[in-house]
Amino acid sequence: GSFHSVLYEGREGNREEGREKRLSVISIAPHSFSVGMFSWFPLFFPLKEPLRVPPGATVNCSIWRRSDDGRVWYEWCAEVVTIADHTRETMAGGEATTIVWGTSSIHNPGGRSYHVNK
Repeated sequence: GSFHSVLYEGREGNREEGREKRLSVISIAPHSFSVGMFSWFPLFFPLKEPLRVPPGATVNCSIWRRSDDGRVWYEWCAEVVTIADHTRETMAGGEATTIVWGTSSIHNPGGRSYHVNK
């Protein structure tokens, strides 16, 4: 298998020049291979409760690397969302409405279930 992830999107240049979209990507996929990236170790981030994902919805996962003086751990959560395409706001030039179908709790807070000593 392979792994490809857009870590964030940014903009380069100034307003007079027009800004170009810049992606920060980490990948072992052949079409977007990151130089020096030879492996992606498998990770498993379980959810306590299942989330219902309707057709066309997106699952957004947030993962934080946390630490204190002696430990390192990860915390994570997930949410299921869809974007409403034809709302009054978008027709008037505003932002699209995001519909949140479900969210998980934050898992492993404070490294209570799993952590690694520094």
